[in-house]
Order: sequence, then structure tokens, then C-alpha cells
Amino acid sequence: MKNISFYLIMNKLYAMSLNKYIKYIKEQVLNTEWFKKACKEKKVIVKYFSKDFFGTILSNSYFKYEDTKYCFYKLLLIKFDYQEKLENDNHLKLMNINIVNETRFNIIKLLIFLQKDFLNTNHFFNMKIIDREEFIIRYIKVYDKYIDSSVLSKVLTHTYFLFNRCIHKLDYLMPRKRFIYSIYIKDIINSNMNSLRSDEQISILLYEKYNIKLSRRVICDIRNKYLISKVNKKDDIDSSLLITNFFSNKRELNKKNISYLPNNIKGVYELSSSKIEIYPFLTNKVIYIGSSKDIKKRLRTYITKYAHISEIKNLINNGDRLYFRFVKILEYRDFERKIINHFIYLHGELPKLNTQRVF
Repeated sequence: MKNISFYLIMNKLYAMSLNKYIKYIKEQVLNTEWFKKACKEKKVIVKYFSKDFFGTILSNSYFKYEDTKYCFYKLLLIKFDYQEKLENDNHLKLMNINIVNETRFNIIKLLIFLQKDFLNTNHFFNMKIIDREEFIIRYIKVYDKYIDSSVLSKVLTHTYFLFNRCIHKLDYLMPRKRFIYSIYIKDIINSNMNSLRSDEQISILLYEKYNIKLSRRVICDIRNKYLISKVNKKDDIDSSLLITNFFSNKRELNKKNISYLPNNIKGVYELSSSKIEIYPFLTNKVIYIGSSKDIKKRLRTYITKYAHISEIKNLINNGDRLYFRFVKILEYRDFERKIINHFIYLHGELPKLNTQRVF
């Protein structure tokens, strides 16, 4: 196995921001006279580790993952074939960039492979628990190249990617064990909120449902760290959100059902589809939560050309069945905020078609 001498690498390259790293490649290599001369004399040949790249910088994103595929910013995939030695030891700069780009690329490839189920569903119950030491062993076995924990840590900490409309650090794909356990604990609490009395009960249910064995003390520590209450305590108005009768009966979103509604209803409404939507923590059919001073008028817009959310109109035009229910309340904006916050608490993110929280 080829054991790379990492002391030759400028460690600062791993810790640079995307813009600084790109600037370094351009100023120290691509825009220099020695590099242009070396390319002209065919002493240096530019290649890429992958053909899946884009040319325009996306915020601070080193790569993006969407539609089950990942794509990198072009200069992060660049590699140089060069003669053994160039004037003024410039080949060392090329070697450093090659090693940094290849190492980062390989780490990302392996992580994406390991977390593909999660990335394709955005459901944390599909997230694998990956130990860093085990990852390094697997990396060496797969790529036959050396990597140490310091380099891995730098790549995980300083590499950002675009996923599900958000920018994440790469360590998002290698979360701590206790974070994953916190999701399972939250699920146990939400599923048994009326019967739980102690962390000992949570420990038993956690083992029965997920085959995860944690002591009462560890569960208590995890709850405290991630602000999870032992019993699902919420303020009075939030707890009422769990009562189905609090909302009107669910009806199909069509002209006939909307016409039955009284005029000028102030309140909060919820739209759901006939399909199960996968959220990070749970699954649900809810796709949108909104409020209006005239719910009837607002719902009517979704079945006309004036829909203020085009995705909902497109779903209806495509023949998908959507359903609505609502609650009548004067302080509808404040109540909408509480419902959305409650949804995020349970599911891990906004409803699919909501674009921002209400403050």
C-alpha cells in the first residue's frame, strides 16, 4: 500500500474556506507563468477525478446532492499529471493539491455510499451510525491509501455541501451516536407519551423496538443534551394540537367542498396528500400548513390559476388528490407559528411545501 507522507501537505489547505482554497489554486498555480509554460511544454497535464462537476460556485458548497446524484465544483476535482520535478519545486504545489482534492473526494464518495439511504429519503431513521476509527479502516481498505484522524476531522469540519435546499457541514453525514439515539428516544416518547413515567421505561422500549441497549443514566444524559423532555410536556395550546377533533374533518380539496365553508373564517389550515411524505424524524401526509383571514378564499385559489403556491396547483393539475382541514381561531398567525413549530419538533423540518418558519 502506498503510504502518503502527509508532512509534505500544507495542512492549511484542508482548513481553508472554499473561496480561499479556489483563490489559492488560481493564484499559486493556474494563473502563473510557470504553470502555463509547463502545460505548453506538456510537462503538466490537467485532468479531473470525476466528470460530474459544475463550474459556478454555489454559496460555500463544495458539492451538491440532489436527485440521488452528487456533483462537485470543478476545481475541487482537478488533478495534475506532472514530471517528477519542476523548476523551483513547483511540483510540490501540484502534489499537495492532488492529495487534498483526492482525499476529500474519496472521503465524500465513501460517506455518500454509506449514507445513500438517508440522502435519498432525508429520513434520519435511515441514517447509519459511523464510527470515525472504523471509517478510517474502511477508507484504507477501499482506496489503499493512508488517512489519519486529523485529516478526516479537517475535511468533515471544513467541507460544506448543498442538500435538501440547505447548506450542511460534511460531518452532518457522520453524526455522533448520541444524536442518532436522541431521535430514537424522541420517537419512543412521542409514541408512548401517555404511559411513560421514567427513563427506565424508555430504555426498555428502546431495546424492544430498535434493539438499542442504553442505560437509564445515558438516556437521561441524552435527553438533557438535546433538550428532550421525559414526558412530552408542552404548553396547553401545543398539547391540543395532538387532538384530532381540534381540527375540522378532513375533506378533499375541490370546488364543491370549499363552497360549503362559511365566508370570512379566520384560522389555520393544513393540506395533505394521499401519499406518505418522508421527513427526517417521522413520516406524514401533511405537505403544507398556512393561515388566512379568509380560509375559504385562500383554499379557492389553489384550484384556480391564482394559486400563491404553484406546487400545490401543479399537484392538482397532475391528478393528485389533496385534502384540507382547518381550525377557526382569531389569533391565527400566532397559532400557525405554534403548529409549525410543533410539526418541526415532531418531524425534524418544515412541511414539504412550506418555505419558512413564522415568527
